[in-house]
Order: sequence, then C-alpha cells, then structure tokens
Amino acid sequence: MSLTESENPLRNNSSHRATIGKKRRFSRAKLAYAFFLLILVFGTVFLAEFFALARTTRLPRDIFLMGFAATPNSLVDDTRINSMGFTGDSLDLIKREETIRILTLGGSAMFDRRMTERLKDSFNAISFHRVEIIGGALRTHTTASSLLKYKLLSKYRPDFVLIYDGINDLWANHYAREDFQADYSHLNPWYKRNVCLDYSVICRLFYNEWIYRKPVTVWQTVYRDSPAEDVFRQNLITLIQSIRANGSVPILMTFAWSIPDNYTIESFQSGSLGYNNPTKYDSAPVEMWGSVGYVREGLQANNNTVVQIARGNNVLLIDQERLIGKDLYWFGDVCHLSEDGTDRFIRNITSFFIDNKLVLRRQTD
Repeated sequence: MSLTESENPLRNNSSHRATIGKKRRFSRAKLAYAFFLLILVFGTVFLAEFFALARTTRLPRDIFLMGFAATPNSLVDDTRINSMGFTGDSLDLIKREETIRILTLGGSAMFDRRMTERLKDSFNAISFHRVEIIGGALRTHTTASSLLKYKLLSKYRPDFVLIYDGINDLWANHYAREDFQADYSHLNPWYKRNVCLDYSVICRLFYNEWIYRKPVTVWQTVYRDSPAEDVFRQNLITLIQSIRANGSVPILMTFAWSIPDNYTIESFQSGSLGYNNPTKYDSAPVEMWGSVGYVREGLQANNNTVVQIARGNNVLLIDQERLIGKDLYWFGDVCHLSEDGTDRFIRNITSFFIDNKLVLRRQTD
C-alpha cells in the first residue's frame, strides 16, 4: 500500500528539520544583531566618555572623577602642579628601597609658597632616607576633600600622612540647617557621590552642570555645636582609621592662625595690622570664612578637636599652633604663612620626624 505525501514520515521529518534550521538561523541572526547593538552602545558610550574626559583638564580618569585635583603641568602662583594634578612627586605604585613616602592633606595653608617642594628639599637635606612627597593639599579643600583624596591616593601606600585641615571646614556651616549635608555636597557638586557619578564622566559633567543647585548662603555667627564641627571631627576619625587600615601612619597637626585684637577689614586691606606679606601673596581677609568672632571660635574649636582626637586615639601630633604662636611676623593673613613662617612650619615637621626617629638623620663629617 502506498502512503500519501502528507503521510510519508520521511517527508515530514525533512520538513521538520528545515523548519528547525530556519528557526536556528533566525535565532543566530537575532543574537548577532543584539550583539552588534551591544557593541554599538558600549562603543558609543566609550567614545562619549573619552571625548568628555578629553574636554576637561587632561587628568587621569580616576583623578578627574575624584574631583579634587588641579590642572596638570600648570602653575598656581609660584607652585608647580604635577602630572597627577597635585604637587611634588608623581608616584609609581612600587616604592624604591630606602625611600620614605609622605602624603600631605589639607588646604591652601599646606599648599602655598611651594610648600611641598620646600618640605621635600628640607627632608632630603637632613634625612638618611630618600624622601618622596606627594602634596595632596590644594586650595579651598576641606576634611571631606581629604577623605576623597586619600581614598584615591592610598594605593601608593605612603608611609606617613600629614593632615593639616582647619579653616576651610568653617565654610560648611554657612547654610540653613535643612540645607546642610554631612558629605558637604551643599558646598560643591563634587562632594556628591554615587555609583553613576563615581564611574561616568558624562554623568558627572551632566550632574555638575545641569542638576546640582547650590543652596543659599546663610552666614552663621556661632560655630560650636554646629553640624560642621561634628562633621570635622568624624571626617578626621574616619581618615585616621582608613590610613591605619592601609598600614600607614597618620600625623595630625593643629592649625596655626593669628587674628590680632585690633583686626578690622579696613586695617587688613590697608596693610597696617602687621602681617608679613609685602606682595599680598594669597592674602584673604578673615571675613572670607565668616565674622571675626565666628572664625576665632571655629579655629580654636577645631584645634581642640584635633588635640582630643590625637590623645584619644594615640595619634602622632605636631602642635603647629603652639610652635608658631600668634606673632604676625609668621603670617601673611589669618592662616596663610609668610615666607619666614613657611620655613618655621617646615622645620617643625622635619624636627618632629627626626626627634621621633621616623626618619634617620644623615651623618655629616
């Protein structure tokens, strides 16, 4: 008996295989198309990120996204910015033998007058060890900036981290309580952190330019027990813990400052107070940070906090406020040191390292 074409099992099997083959080819085509779209999307994003970064300050990507570095290979007054966006040495991940590596953190008082270069020269003139210094301290930076910079720069494993923060955190308090943010993001868009902002140049640029809105400044007259005072304390404690967890040694410094009793903004601007700054180098009135009473109170409160943290956590302390004193000869304004004050500040550091045997003194004939 013969079978009809529809009843022929060989014919049905062949048709079934053809159908399966078509489906497989269609599935492979869809997969190839999806893969092409994926490559196209990632390639577009990569190119957009590349050109967005190229439009910025020529910083390495991770340093740019960290947000607190200067323009590489530029000159800020008389201070040279290195290829990393900081001052001093551009470091390698591997440190040479017999080398001491120091990281400095802080604001302009730890940056001005070629501080890093002069500090390195002073160390290398007296130390048996070769000393490398990366100057992470830059103008306007706060303890929150120090935390972000240390997170990035900790991979270079400095032996010692010098911390010199104090005055710039006073800015954080000059806002309504409801606008204050513990991460200081009310001060600057770069303080705002999340996954998108931390890893995408496009997200960061879009947020900074189009989303971020700085709240209205509300000048405060009382610093003690303010949110900024609490954040200053917690940032230093967190920074110390991070430094120690990385196997490095934190060194706190109290903040040197001087405001004469007869201070007025008029007498400051006329140069009659006695600050030692004939060229007006980075000269700022007290009122840049707040009222005279507020700044005096804030600086003393923050120095008290530094001392308390050092004593309570067994942290090395260089008491720059006590060692330098209040004589205006050492200052160019309330907190920026004069040329002679910078030399004295540096001697206080190098003497501390030698006296505490953190570095060995070079033997002289």
